[in-house]
Formats: sequence, C-alpha cells, structure tokens
Amino acid sequence: MRSAFFGGSFDPPHAGHLAVARGALASGKCDFIRWVVGRTPPHKLAAKRAPFADRLAMVELLIGNEQAMASSDLELEFPQGTPSYTIDALALYETRYGERPALLIGADSLLELHTWREAYRLVCEYEILTYPRPGCRVTEISLAANWGEREVEKLLAGVLPGELFDVSSTKLRKKTSEEENSALRDYIAAHRLYR
Repeated sequence: MRSAFFGGSFDPPHAGHLAVARGALASGKCDFIRWVVGRTPPHKLAAKRAPFADRLAMVELLIGNEQAMASSDLELEFPQGTPSYTIDALALYETRYGERPALLIGADSLLELHTWREAYRLVCEYEILTYPRPGCRVTEISLAANWGEREVEKLLAGVLPGELFDVSSTKLRKKTSEEENSALRDYIAAHRLYR
C-alpha cells in the first residue's frame, strides 16, 4: 500500500481538503491518505489556532466515512511550542507506521518548498505529490529557479491532475456557516470555535 502524508493545521478542515485527498487517491499515485494534524507549524508560530484536540476531532468528523483515509496525532510527540518540521514528522511517521509515505502538498507549498528545513533531502528521499491551487502556476521554469534539472523533473512528475480549489480555512473561520459538513458545523458551534 502506498500511503501519503497530508499535513496541515486543518483549522478547520473543510470540503476543499477532502476533495484534495480524494483527488490524490483517484490519481492512482497513492492508496491511502493519513491526515497529520500540525501541532506547531513553523510558518505559523505566532498564529492563533483552535486547540490541537479540536482540530484532530474535526478531521475525524470530516473523513469519518472515507475508507482510505485516517487521522494522525503524530505531532503530539513533538514538545509543546517547538516547531514541527515536515522532515522530522516524516521520519517519525516512518517509525510509527513502518512505511515511507509520499508527501501531499499544495502548489503554493511546492513553490516555497526550497525554503523548508532540509528541502533538498525532502525532495531526494520522498515522493512529492502536489495538488493545484489558484494563482500558483507550477512549471519547469518556476521550479528551475530553485532546483536542479533532476529535482525539477521529479517534482513535475508528482503534480496531480485536477481542478483548482479556492476554499481556505481562513475564509471558513470567518464564515463558518458555509462549511458543507453539518457535523463539523455543529462541532464548531458546540465548542465555540472561531468566534
């Protein structure tokens, strides 16, 4: 089984995230998606987030009926307040689940991947699956500015076909009534999140 590591703040998780995961499965490039809820994303250290337990519970509600998906509390193993870098989370994933996953990211993240901790090692050691995002055009030229020819070829091979998703957690926090999943909407209301 080929699994994919789908990491994120998921604050809150939403229909766009679910569509991305389904699209990755439909591409045939992976057979299983593990949603890894970020504890302390390094690029969002100062951001206020819903508590980790709530974000994990919301992911579980969102993917509850999906046979080829599961949530993970993997990042609880990182000390509270310490940035959780993807390269470290992937190593921990391999130890916990006994397999090397592909990394599922958005096109916006792919275009910034060269700034991530141990980015070259990430690209060399892991398959990177990338879903399209509006305003993020991934091309050989855009990648060649930061990567060598071999890395560009590998990264382009991981770009998934599919539609662009213009749904963001930020927008949903501002207008939670638009959340399509009623169980999530009820959870958000009951726990008084994003007020």
